[in-house]
Amino acid sequence: MQGILALIDRLSAVLAAVAGILLLILIGDMMYEVVSRRVFSAPTLWAYDIAYMANGAGFLFAAGYTLRKNAHIRIDFLSTWLPRRWQDWINVAVYVGLIFPALTFFVIGAYDEWLEAYLTGELDPASPWKPLLWPLFAGLLVGFVALLLQAMAECIRHVQSALGHGPSPLDQAGDSLVDSDHG
Repeated sequence: MQGILALIDRLSAVLAAVAGILLLILIGDMMYEVVSRRVFSAPTLWAYDIAYMANGAGFLFAAGYTLRKNAHIRIDFLSTWLPRRWQDWINVAVYVGLIFPALTFFVIGAYDEWLEAYLTGELDPASPWKPLLWPLFAGLLVGFVALLLQAMAECIRHVQSALGHGPSPLDQAGDSLVDSDHG
């Protein structure tokens, strides 16, 4: 079991690194567009499309890693007064009752959108550049699947902790978002 959890963690770390690369692409894209537009009076047709696609995919690629690092915003001011074991069980209930159904819905929706866009060669109708949309939907699908896998891993860790078989994922709070083993 621990090997599977470590593999999921590694996938989240790799996708977070890809998200960092997409952020650099987003920055370069916007800098190019500003210079092109303001200095040369020659705006691009493609900069906006690259920006929203890189931002959307990058945001989801980093979500699983952020979950692993317990860095998502939480409203847990009441549960922090409870014993750690109870906190773990509350988290298990939230994962099972809310997070898994929502992420499953998003995975199915992203798959349906990707498949339709791929099979039809769908182009972005609002863009003058008209890029293919299936690569964006594929990125969203990968991000949602990776987030669902990481959520499953964190839920398993909460169960293990509640049963006294390991540390709680809640003990990750305050850790740096940069691991020493992942740079």
